Amino acid sequence: MYSMLKRTIAIAFVTLLLLAALPVHATNDGCNCGLTPVIIVPGYTGSFLFIEPGEDSPEQLWPPIINGTSIRSIADVLLGTLPQLMLDAQGNAEHVVAQFGELMGMFELLELDEAGRPSYPTGVMQGQARDFRWDVMQERGQAHLSNQRPITNSLDIPHCHIYKFYNDWRLSHVYGAASLHAFIEEVIEDSGHSQVSLYAISHGGQLAVTYFHLYGSDLIDRAVLLAPAIRGSNLAIDFFESDHFAFEAARLLEVAMVYIGLETFFAPLFDRVSVDQLGDIALQIFRTYLKPLAIHFGSFWDLVPPEHYERFKAQFLDPVQHAQLIANANVVQHQVVPYAGEILRQAQENNTRIAILAGSGLPLVSGNAIDSDFIIDTASTTGARVSDIPLPYDHIFMSPNGRINASDAFLPYHTWFFCGQYHGQASWDIYANELYNLFLFSDQIHTVFSSPQFPQFRFSSNAIDGLGARFSGTVSGFFTADSELLFIRNLSNYEVTLLSVTAIGHDFTVPLHNRITMRPGETKRLRFESVLPHERLQFTLQLEFVRELAVPSRETRELVFTAIPAEDDLPAALRFFDDDMPVVPLRFYPVRAVLILLSLAASLALASVGISVIYRKQVGKEMKK
Repeated sequence: MYSMLKRTIAIAFVTLLLLAALPVHATNDGCNCGLTPVIIVPGYTGSFLFIEPGEDSPEQLWPPIINGTSIRSIADVLLGTLPQLMLDAQGNAEHVVAQFGELMGMFELLELDEAGRPSYPTGVMQGQARDFRWDVMQERGQAHLSNQRPITNSLDIPHCHIYKFYNDWRLSHVYGAASLHAFIEEVIEDSGHSQVSLYAISHGGQLAVTYFHLYGSDLIDRAVLLAPAIRGSNLAIDFFESDHFAFEAARLLEVAMVYIGLETFFAPLFDRVSVDQLGDIALQIFRTYLKPLAIHFGSFWDLVPPEHYERFKAQFLDPVQHAQLIANANVVQHQVVPYAGEILRQAQENNTRIAILAGSGLPLVSGNAIDSDFIIDTASTTGARVSDIPLPYDHIFMSPNGRINASDAFLPYHTWFFCGQYHGQASWDIYANELYNLFLFSDQIHTVFSSPQFPQFRFSSNAIDGLGARFSGTVSGFFTADSELLFIRNLSNYEVTLLSVTAIGHDFTVPLHNRITMRPGETKRLRFESVLPHERLQFTLQLEFVRELAVPSRETRELVFTAIPAEDDLPAALRFFDDDMPVVPLRFYPVRAVLILLSLAASLALASVGISVIYRKQVGKEMKK
């Protein structure tokens, strides 16, 4: 009896030791990999739509196929279809719009009825979660059916743990959240894990918040919300009041080039096409084909900023004919959007770790000067207070330019801003890319203060930016008493030659006597001459460089820094000290050196003569006494 009791206690003790030795995630890990599977929740128009999606070989409806090529994005339209149409039509705008309409006849099949449901048998691909596991899709030759491949390829996790959620982006989030909940349960069954993580993009970020509200967060381990449309977008206002639209075609082209992997503007493509005219034609296409179609899209009503929802609803929707559409929109507009911060914080209290990544510092594509990532205004994405003029700098949640107060954000400790980053382009940004991988797959990043390498505010680091800059001793965007060197990094995929560094608004000089060439990814440390001001001020650092392509292009990047006087107590969160790196040597000029030495010698000689004269006079006075 006693030996039996000892044996039982021993077994129990060994069992406890074994359990204690297992990783934290092991109890929820069906395959003992220690990694939670990730579901990619796409943004607006990010999911493929098909005609008769339940058939064996359904016909692709969205993205449209033109001349045998699937038009995946606005990049394809701007850099391919529209310019060619304009050339064919010799710049005749009306003819171009008509031609585009013939190509876009499929828009009719995208229509929804007055209840916000498909008018035709259309929708996303049918199947179980396993069918949309990334390794399975690749084996079946279906990799082309994903519009999130850059994000997918950037995730540091086996492909068997990446699942693609296909959502009919036309429908209300009420339907989308139900579909996502069913998909999550299927992923849990297929993977053997008890939880999943979400990587939700743009419109998908708003869907994730709606999901948390309707279904809770028990099944969600972590969530990265990339440029989430949490409070909609002011683009929706410009959409209804279309006279406000003024497409910035040149910036659209820049966005397009980033999305398809180009870094510089390919001017020859537009030698015979006016960029401004291209913007006008894009606006006409928008008004003619897209605006009438989207009125019945439940998802579109989800994107209307809450302060304008009731006004536009009364103007465009009939309370009887559109009763179901309105009922679904009311759930999002009345129950989710106004309480988004509370919903997210409640999910965090339920042990779901959430990170919001947002672009900032750009106008809206419609021409609206409001601070945004070009598609969604910064305040709607993050909940932060944004001002047209610098706010009083009184805490560490303030952006370096003083225009964003992150203490008002939905999640102040878990929201990162990338100034100059276009909508949803984190996978192209070297720091944002590393940040969300660490957040999803490690325990290194908990808050915006976890690592000075990933501060709450950073300049964007996309390849198209060419160069990035930061001062030593502090995080991105600041210049302090600890700043002894200027770091300049080549963000491009090509060799870059730095021509000059100029400061505007501050007495700051980089004695760059020779050009500096940098390989892709290389960082140079430069010395500078400057004195800290006695009060905080902002200045612009202008970097002029050449990107060495077949046809070198001379470019400029301007970065705004805040100089913090030595008298100010620098918060620990703004400090960042780096490992030693060699400082870029400046070229030695013998003639200049000789002149400097002669000047110094002459100064010393004059000083000695002056001292001698003063001494003799003093001695003479003493002798007279």
